[in-house]
Amino acid sequence: MHDDLTDLVRKTLGDPAAEIAEQRVEPVETTMNALSTVGLHRVRGTTTSGASWSFFVKSVQSLRVWDGLDQFPEAMRPTMGELFPWRADVDAYLADEPLPEGMRMPRLCRLDVLDDDRLVMWLEDVQEAPGEWDLERYHRAARLLGELAAMRPANGPNASLRTFATNVPPQVMIPAVLDDAVWRHPLVAPHADERLREDIAFLATRIDTILEALERLPHTGVHGDASPGNLLVPADGSAEFVAVDWSWNSPGAVGFDLGQLLVGRAHDGSLAVEDLPAVHEAITDGYGSVLKHDGYLGALVLRSLWTAIPVQRLTDDPDDAMRAFFAHRIALARYLAVHGRALDL
Repeated sequence: MHDDLTDLVRKTLGDPAAEIAEQRVEPVETTMNALSTVGLHRVRGTTTSGASWSFFVKSVQSLRVWDGLDQFPEAMRPTMGELFPWRADVDAYLADEPLPEGMRMPRLCRLDVLDDDRLVMWLEDVQEAPGEWDLERYHRAARLLGELAAMRPANGPNASLRTFATNVPPQVMIPAVLDDAVWRHPLVAPHADERLREDIAFLATRIDTILEALERLPHTGVHGDASPGNLLVPADGSAEFVAVDWSWNSPGAVGFDLGQLLVGRAHDGSLAVEDLPAVHEAITDGYGSVLKHDGYLGALVLRSLWTAIPVQRLTDDPDDAMRAFFAHRIALARYLAVHGRALDL
């Protein structure tokens, strides 16, 4: 691989004479991956002169060649394979559209197109600054997402959201979460009640109504998955946030990006559900200082309610940590269901 990387290392370091002395490949562990993500790695090393270099390498593929496609009902597979926006991230880097001051993307250092369904991105390995996601950081992130949306007015509707919401939840997610066995399970039963189940079932009947309400709103270009994990704070001070993992190829109703900003850390358990109201206030204030956010909660419910209770984890060992995790995620489901019930449609 040295020969393949030498030119890239030279360009990155700005040293036309650099020679690779040592290199290593390290897998990057993450709790959340898009279905199209094949692998995440850091490829790093040193040169003979002692300079260090590092790349973040992301391999993605179309769902047409994904070996997990058979998990979906057969009638859905062509839709998933053809319409899932597996190229959204790389297309965002290649488009290189203007961003609000304070936001940037990582540098796309190299793109290896393996075939029509597979590619590998060699990205700048952004070194993150220490610090917590406090309310001020949430507010700043939301303000920049509002500025991003204001820079990218677009015509709706959100075809990607409609395709997802009318196919995947009704056929896969909702039947799974409403299964009687889930609500009797010892990881669920102590924390969930029949009212929550009824609310989830009711909101499942309102998918089209929520979509229609969203489609009447102004639309903008969006990041698509603007969770805190995808808004890196660079240690070099080159921006307030480096936005990674762009994941949507349709415009979204105003406020669309706030949903994943709100629940991103709640999904993995690093943000307590009781802290969500304060975060909600911070992000709606930040985004609202730039643009209305009327589409925020409707899109949030459609994208996040059905997976809030992680039914795929019910086969894990029911230890204390898992019991606490389910209690947390059921509280998250209840929080989302309350917002769903309160939607003005």
